Amino acid sequence: MLLGTSNAGKLKEFLFYIEHFNLFNNYQTISLNEFKDIGEPNEDGKSFEENSEIKSKFFLRETKEFVLCDDSGFVVNDLKNYPGIKTAREAKKMGGEQKVIDFIFSKFEKLDFIATTFFCSISLLGKNKKYNVSGAMPGFIIREKRGYNGFGYDPYFIPKNSNKTYAEMEDREKLLNSHRYEAFKKLSNQILLDN
Repeated sequence: MLLGTSNAGKLKEFLFYIEHFNLFNNYQTISLNEFKDIGEPNEDGKSFEENSEIKSKFFLRETKEFVLCDDSGFVVNDLKNYPGIKTAREAKKMGGEQKVIDFIFSKFEKLDFIATTFFCSISLLGKNKKYNVSGAMPGFIIREKRGYNGFGYDPYFIPKNSNKTYAEMEDREKLLNSHRYEAFKKLSNQILLDN
C-alpha cells in the first residue's frame, strides 16, 4: 500500500496510526520515495476532502498501487476559510509558518490566542475499495512558537483541553490528540464495519 506523501513528518504519523489501529496487516507499506519522477497532482479541489481524493486518484493512476493520501491544514474560525486548503502553500509563498501566523495576528492585534480548527481528510483508494473520512481538532493558535517536536504548524497550535502546543507534547501525546488521529479513527471504524 502506497502512503502518498513525501513529507517525512506526515509519513511517520501515517505509520503510527496504521499500527495503532491495527490496519492493513495484509499489506506492505511503501512511500513515494520508491518511485522516481512520479510528479505531483494538481490540487485544485475546493476542500480538504476533494484535494485528498485528487491526490489518491493521481497516485493510484501513476503507480497502480492501493493508496492512502491525506490533505490537512487549519482554518481560523473568524477568517472564513483562511488559510484552509492553502495552509502549506501559504507557508511556502510567504516564507515560512511564522510569516503566516504573523499575518493572521495582524488581523487580530489585541489577541494572543485565536480560535482555530485543524482538519485532516483521508482518501483511501484501490481497485475495489474507496474510503473518504475527515477528522477535526478545535483549539487555538498563538503568536510565538513553543516547543521543538512535530512539524509544520505544530509549535503554534494548542488543541482543546490542553495548555501545550503540539510541539511541546511527547510524540504519543500529540498523536493521540490530533485531527489526523480523529480521521484515522473514523477510517478504522469504517473498515471494521465493512469486514
